[in-house]
Formats: sequence, C-alpha cells, structure tokens
Amino acid sequence: MLRAFIAVEIDEQSKQKVLELVSCLKKSCADVKWLDETQMHLTLKFLGGVPADKINGISEALSGISGAFESFPITLSGIGVFPDLKHPAVLWLGVDKGAESLETLNDKIENALEKIGFQKEKRKFKPHLTLGRVKSSKNMPGLLKLIGNTSFEHKEDIKINELSLFQSALNPKGAIYNKLSTSFFIIRH
Repeated sequence: MLRAFIAVEIDEQSKQKVLELVSCLKKSCADVKWLDETQMHLTLKFLGGVPADKINGISEALSGISGAFESFPITLSGIGVFPDLKHPAVLWLGVDKGAESLETLNDKIENALEKIGFQKEKRKFKPHLTLGRVKSSKNMPGLLKLIGNTSFEHKEDIKINELSLFQSALNPKGAIYNKLSTSFFIIRH
C-alpha cells in the first residue's frame, strides 16, 4: 500500500514568498510542524493507502483530465486555520484568483476516481496551501495574534500547468514526497 495524494505545485519564486511568511510566523514559537519547500503544494485529493496495482489507473485518469484542461493562473492571499480559531489544527494560505478552476479540477478528479473505486470526499473542497500542522496549544495565542496582524498577498500569477500524483512516505522527521506521475494541462498562448 502506498500513501498517496493528488496535487498541483507552485513555482520556486512563489515558494520563497511563502517561506518568508512561514519564517515570520515561526517567531511566535508555537508548537507547529511547519512545511518546508519540498512539501509546498495544493492538495486536490488525499487518497490514503492505495494498492500499488491501482497507481497506473489513477495516473491514466489524471492524464485524461489534464489533457482536457487548460493551464490557469492562481494567486495566494489570506491566512486561515482549520477547523476554527478556537481549535486550530492546520494553518493555511488561501487561494484568491483561480479558486474556481481548482474547485472544477477537484470535481473532475473526484468523479474520475469514483469510477475506479475511490470514494468521493464528503466535505466541500476549499483550495488552500498548508503552512503547518499544530502539534500542541503551546504559544498558540501568540501565533493567532500574529496571524491576525499579518496580511499576506501574493498577487503575481502562479501558473498551474500540471497535475501530479505523489507518494507520501512517513518517517520520524515528517513526510517525504515522491512524485509518481505528472500530466500536463493544455497551454494556450
């Protein structure tokens, strides 16, 4: 069984902007497992444990979706938490421009994978980039105050050109991601 997910990635320049924000938020000394550059992506569907013999079918489904989908730009803005401010578990960056395209893409993925035996996600999809996962409530009030006083807007377009299937291997230091397949969107000039 492979632990897998489907995601789109952002460019290096955008990653650096996000890492600057993470560096600022780390000053709170909150007990958060912050993402690093290698983990920066927007998850479209978490698959969980997948038998190795299903990987090709997933990759083919993603290739079919991307072959009929045009590349699109997104912008990032707004810092938030899941599930709410009283019980923060995940800190995230929102998607401004391009959110509808990511929602459409997610819907196409959900429908295609349901046909090959994967259950549809019951929760409404909210496009976001995870910044960190809360490990304990230590220094959380300081972090929430810092989030409230910090605005983040990355208004330069981030081109979304490809769809990737990743394996997530867990180890004591965190998850290590390995790209299993990539399919490219139609690019119009």
